[in-house]
Amino acid sequence: MAALPLAGFCSVAHANVFERSQNGNLVEISQPAWQTDRSPAGGGRYTPKAQPGSDPSPSQNAVRQHIQATAARYGVDRDLVDAVAWQESRYNPRAISTAGAMGVMQLMPGTAQQLGVRNPHDVEQNVAGGTAYLRQQLERFGNNVPLALAAYNAGPGAVLKYGGIPPYRETQNYVRQIMRRLSAMSADRTGY
Repeated sequence: MAALPLAGFCSVAHANVFERSQNGNLVEISQPAWQTDRSPAGGGRYTPKAQPGSDPSPSQNAVRQHIQATAARYGVDRDLVDAVAWQESRYNPRAISTAGAMGVMQLMPGTAQQLGVRNPHDVEQNVAGGTAYLRQQLERFGNNVPLALAAYNAGPGAVLKYGGIPPYRETQNYVRQIMRRLSAMSADRTGY
């Protein structure tokens, strides 16, 4: 790993995502694969955030505005950054995975530190760090989006080791779900 100092945000094992509620308890906010109807699958593991009005975190629209501005600044497709943020945390700046990843883009503490992110729960810092890391992966893998996504999820070392998307179920699902979301976003824009 010394040759690859930015080894990835997520553990290869499944990591549930949580947020800390106002009373200090952790509430799971993970949900199953993205659905085209944009609703959680029945019986899924999704638990909504705290009631509106009691939640001090930025709105999804505010988070998405940061994503758009940051994507433009780093020269990364805004839909790609948006899809990663959705898949990672559902735009939740307070999200914490069981593996220790934090914030909108689910930065691991060491990776966040290497990217200059001092507060992983700060939307602007987290989105900037995640977008910079995503750009690094795009550059590393010749702008191949599926490989860059696999590297974001499992680490670039795993992608290099397997010469493509690693044979990890989580990573394969992660890439498939984001690519499906990107396709749906593109279809929505073109009216198909």
